[in-house]
Amino acid sequence: MPTTKERADEAARILAARLRQLLSESPLNTISLAAEVGWAKSKVSKIQNGVQIPTEKDIRVWCEATGNDKSVPDLIAAVRNIDDLYIQWRRIEQTGLRRVQESFQPQYEGTSEFRIFQHSPIPSLLQTPAYAKAHLTSIMRFREVPDDADDAAKERIKHQQHLADGGKRFSFVVSEAALYAPMLDEEGMREQLDRLIHFVGGQVNVSLGILPLAAPRTVWPWEGFWIYDADEVRPDLVAGQIRNRQPVDVAHYLKTFEHLVEASAYGRTAQNLIEAAKP
Repeated sequence: MPTTKERADEAARILAARLRQLLSESPLNTISLAAEVGWAKSKVSKIQNGVQIPTEKDIRVWCEATGNDKSVPDLIAAVRNIDDLYIQWRRIEQTGLRRVQESFQPQYEGTSEFRIFQHSPIPSLLQTPAYAKAHLTSIMRFREVPDDADDAAKERIKHQQHLADGGKRFSFVVSEAALYAPMLDEEGMREQLDRLIHFVGGQVNVSLGILPLAAPRTVWPWEGFWIYDADEVRPDLVAGQIRNRQPVDVAHYLKTFEHLVEASAYGRTAQNLIEAAKP
């Protein structure tokens, strides 16, 4: 798996190549662009060769000078991605998992529409307190971080208050496999599955579909992912999470989610799948 630096370097190379292309397709060259915008020639050279990461203001200036105003949003997103495209779990888990849960709060507050696909386990917003603690405890043990699972679980459950916000919409697609993941004992799993049944048709702003293992479909993502409005997607990996704001990439995940929704079961069919998974 690429390291943080390798991902950032690759993103910087892609951005530099795009800026070189815009310059080459314009009437300008390195010298005339520098004169046009009042920069040193060395700055233009460093940016187009990936030695210097441009600021958002630099991107706007470059695009305006080369006649590519329409490219500004994508390129600004690329600059932002270089800084936080890849966030290592280890970096924010050094003091335990509570801080990780707290770090998600601004994202929850600032998002109006959530689209969430989870292969396994059950998404955190739908977890019972016992399931949340068990899940976080397993993460804590695997990653060998300080044990604050009790506090972390409490922070995670706090996020569920957003489900009651009628101004927010939540669309969940959960793989049938997640229903059988033995996170708790039989009683605990029955309680968790009953909570899922509540959301199958019990709340106007929440949609829950179960993706059957045998369902025909055209896309097979192994990673779970969360889409925040249509602005950012967060796929979760074993070693970390990707926070991607590139419009073209977000669009791919939106399309993927639509295909997963089409392949999923809802209503009574979804409830039957959940009931069948009860131990």
